[in-house]
Amino acid sequence: MIELFWIGGPFFMVPLLIASIAVLTVAIERIRSFRAATTDYDDFLEEMTSTIASDGISAGVDLADQIPGPVAATWSVGLQSARQPLQIIREKMDSTAIAEIQRLERFLPLVSVVAQVAPLIGILGTVWGMIDAFEGMAGGLATGVGVNGEIIADGIGRALTTTAAGLAVAIPATLLYHWFSHKVDLFIDDIDRSRADLIEILSRLTPRKATRPAARATETAQ
Repeated sequence: MIELFWIGGPFFMVPLLIASIAVLTVAIERIRSFRAATTDYDDFLEEMTSTIASDGISAGVDLADQIPGPVAATWSVGLQSARQPLQIIREKMDSTAIAEIQRLERFLPLVSVVAQVAPLIGILGTVWGMIDAFEGMAGGLATGVGVNGEIIADGIGRALTTTAAGLAVAIPATLLYHWFSHKVDLFIDDIDRSRADLIEILSRLTPRKATRPAARATETAQ
């Protein structure tokens, strides 16, 4: 590996090495973050619904605060605003959902950039190596010395090595980016479901509170 590094040339191989380390670091960090934020939504919904029904909204807030992840954070904000109109609850939950999604997408643009730029660095190294090879060939022919096979071999070796290194970095980065994006999409689906379910629960609770004064007014009139 070290020999290939020097064949490709530090000018091209160092950026690719740094990019590969960056992608690996982001992959480890994102996998840990996604694992910590993952929640079985069906179990979460059942537990939250039963808690709110038996112990009230405040107990639901306490339970949501104890559960990590974007879904629980969205529920916590919605439940804390339960006394507000449903439109305000939706807006607050949407703001929290956007912040949570941005947190999930953290560092993903870096992986995307590496996936796109690494092959270009490899191609640049390829072109540079071929230029060196042809310059060596032209120089030898111009001076009458003949073709220097060593110079040509070095140029072609650099071209092939940088191309292979660029692809070796870009392919895993591309796969990781799409896999992470898919995971984020799954989180977004759960967040959308959670917002709809919580609004439905709160809409069932709100009319009960609102109809009590009207019922008392009717009794007084009679």
